[in-house]
Amino acid sequence: MSAVGAVVFMRRYWKCTCGSDGSYAADELLGVAGQRYTKTVQKHCCRLAAETSFASTSKLLHDLLGADLCPETVRTMVEGHGKGMARFQAEDTASAQAFQQAAGAVEFTTDAGKVHTREQGWKDLKIAVISKREAGEATTPDQWKAQRLPAATIVLAFARIATAKEFRKSWRPRLRRLGVPCLASVHALADGASWIWKAVQRALTGCVQTLDFFHACQHLSKCSERIFGEGTSAARTAYEHSRSLLARQGWIGVCQWVGELLDVADDAERERRRKATDRLLGYFAKHSQRLNYAEHLQAGRAIGSGQVEGEAKTLGLRLKRRGARWNKINVQPMASLVCVHHTCQWDAYWALAA
Repeated sequence: MSAVGAVVFMRRYWKCTCGSDGSYAADELLGVAGQRYTKTVQKHCCRLAAETSFASTSKLLHDLLGADLCPETVRTMVEGHGKGMARFQAEDTASAQAFQQAAGAVEFTTDAGKVHTREQGWKDLKIAVISKREAGEATTPDQWKAQRLPAATIVLAFARIATAKEFRKSWRPRLRRLGVPCLASVHALADGASWIWKAVQRALTGCVQTLDFFHACQHLSKCSERIFGEGTSAARTAYEHSRSLLARQGWIGVCQWVGELLDVADDAERERRRKATDRLLGYFAKHSQRLNYAEHLQAGRAIGSGQVEGEAKTLGLRLKRRGARWNKINVQPMASLVCVHHTCQWDAYWALAA
């Protein structure tokens, strides 16, 4: 089966008189040795299956290429390549060389999504993205909305079902393989999940750490709504003021805003507000050294972890389709397929694939 439909051809079978195994000598030249499907068909099949279900992939192959593969054939082929991609990601040297040659500073982002397994129900799928990005134009804290960063010059992603401890152990070896021996040059960005920052402290000791600005703003917004009421103009005004203080002064700005909120004459009102502000301070106190947004904006660096959140959403769209449940053993191949498909490793894998 080829990308232009089924192709039937005749060729000669050669066998030596010495009794050794024979072969169709032309198969190697035609690129079909040991395969019923050409590499192009397999590539298109994997490309589609990374985005949609096996049944939809089968239908699209028929409609677009005239290639008839049943959903079960698609599944078997895709999972086979997914396993190959999982092995390839751990050994890929071409992408490592490309990463070393790419311009920009190293960014590391990580998150977790959910996948429904047949054996154990919902499981955490840990995701990490390593990229390089050149610095953008300097931006003032008051103009953070106008910040426009250059696109990443190279992006690599990997995911697996694992505990935080197991997952973090893979970070440093991957960075070393990519030519990043000095962790001080790595900029780690993530939301406020405690497992992430504990893992970063252990595995990427000495790196620059930044709490995702937009995630931090959600906590400011919730605090404003608890005090002034959800959807009120007072809550909106308070939130915008707190966001400005956070961007300009980080932890000091948060403390200043809390002081302003508690500066009221009515004791009962102060105590009512204190419940919300104590919760806010408890959250930000854990990240007081990760709020240097003004410095990053001035240097043209990222202040958000959108890179990994986009990857998590992409994986979620594929693995959490309506009614989808996966054999746990097949989650890794599919996760690797999606990660490879959306990074520079896609072409590198197919250049080596049999």
